[in-house]
Amino acid sequence: MSDLNTLSGGYKGGSPRVRSENSLKPYSGTSPKEIDANDLAARIKQWYTDGNLTKEGAQIVLDELNKIVS
Repeated sequence: MSDLNTLSGGYKGGSPRVRSENSLKPYSGTSPKEIDANDLAARIKQWYTDGNLTKEGAQIVLDELNKIVS
């Protein structure tokens, strides 16, 4: 048997039944307040008018909103 076969043949791997300890804990804070959609739209328009938001940035926002509602 070659050295390569000897090395790879001895590997047994880990247990396939390993459980993750990363479980979600219940949320215990105050619930987030609802955002006024009209106010958000006005802010986005203002950001664009002021030059703080580019057309590409606005398209990213639009794409993400479309993902949420579809």
